[in-house]
Amino acid sequence: MTRLGLRHRADGTTHIRPGGALVLCALVWALCGATALQAFWLLGGDGWRFAVLPAVASAVVWVVLWAPRVVVREDRLEVRNVLVTHLLPMAAIADARLGAMLRFDLVAAPGEARTEQITAWNAPGVGRDRPRERLSRADPRASHGAPAARENWAERLRRDQLASPSHAAVAAWEQWTARHEDGPDAEQQGAEQRGAVQRRPNRSAIGVLAACVLAVLARGLL
Repeated sequence: MTRLGLRHRADGTTHIRPGGALVLCALVWALCGATALQAFWLLGGDGWRFAVLPAVASAVVWVVLWAPRVVVREDRLEVRNVLVTHLLPMAAIADARLGAMLRFDLVAAPGEARTEQITAWNAPGVGRDRPRERLSRADPRASHGAPAARENWAERLRRDQLASPSHAAVAAWEQWTARHEDGPDAEQQGAEQRGAVQRRPNRSAIGVLAACVLAVLARGLL
């Protein structure tokens, strides 16, 4: 069953976003669209002044909640944050950790004692999308009279990790590591791939934000 926020595309990639963010985007866009249409319906061409703010709100939601995601590919991960996208080869990742947020520790570069950490801005964390289910499991009445088996912290954490859409990224890295861990010079390969990590600005998001600023200024000046 496909989970909300986890989408497998025909090109073989998997896109991860919070299900709640997708629902919120749809609601905001519907409300802002209705507001803008009403402004044009009532005021004609002059309605653009009242349509600017709903359009800006829709654009900001797209930049902050819709565009950011984690893209899982066979040999690398793309962590698309708000303004910057990190391209992480699997060999350059020393550890993938899923807790309150999804984080990746990179292989330490030669001469560096500390490893760099990349945090996925818009990836769902542990249990973030299922608060009602967690509460129902904690309620002793949910067992319908049967004695409930108490889980320890590690078991609860593992169950919540497996239920999170972000586990697809962790699983992809673990599977890649399992296939390559026996290869010769695996550590050296990771150090070399550490230099292959790329960062690029999200020009579309920056352009949309700049257009929003210009639209608000034009509304105030015209």
